[in-house]
Amino acid sequence: MNDTPNKPADAAPAASVDPFDPDSFKKAPDIMTAEAAPAADSPDGAPAGAKVPEVKLIVFDMGHVFVDFEWEEVCKGFYTRSGHTRDEFKKVLAYVGGLGYERGTITTENFLSELNSKLGITLTLEEFTTLWNATFRENAEMAKLLQELSLKYPLYLLSNTNEIHYKHLQDSFNVARHFKELILSYQVGMAKPDRGIYEIVLKRSGLAAEHCLFVDDLPHNVQAAQSVGMHAIQFKGIDDLRQQLAALGVTV
Repeated sequence: MNDTPNKPADAAPAASVDPFDPDSFKKAPDIMTAEAAPAADSPDGAPAGAKVPEVKLIVFDMGHVFVDFEWEEVCKGFYTRSGHTRDEFKKVLAYVGGLGYERGTITTENFLSELNSKLGITLTLEEFTTLWNATFRENAEMAKLLQELSLKYPLYLLSNTNEIHYKHLQDSFNVARHFKELILSYQVGMAKPDRGIYEIVLKRSGLAAEHCLFVDDLPHNVQAAQSVGMHAIQFKGIDDLRQQLAALGVTV
């Protein structure tokens, strides 16, 4: 695992290309740029000063919220190992990213087989796992906040992820310790911003959408949560998050 120090907790999310977001592999013009996600128009979708219903459940994304990583470095590991250029690997990544690994529609073994075929190499499962999991680290300040919040509110994890990433993150950081429920895209067969994955949150919680708050770094995921009636905050750093939580009456 990469020993790069944690970035400051209040830094803007580093990448719009995100292995937790299946569609991000296919984004134009350059799927491997590390541009900050644009801000959502409204963090909660409610007029300023409007009274909002009580928050009874908080749902968190994982990547670039309380787990940080450098996707560009992960990509570099693959194209360096395979002898391809960055642009050549970008085309391969666009193809394999559309196979549905984060939606659980392809196994790890078949995903690796497709990747090897497109790159013309023979990565072992061990080699793939090392490259695929490079640079992950837990954001210590956010982990502390999650633990504080969990003493007062039920927390759910709603993450676009895949078998290898989640196993590594759980084994390395015990990410599940924060949450009462885990809604992982590869296990439920759908991914944000699919409407159905937010409806799973509502079904499991038994709560009306207006009592649920969702936190994610990507604006289209925030907007999808708002479309089902949930409060939603685009994550831009821990200080901003604390301010937006307080505005919704959420305190620790």
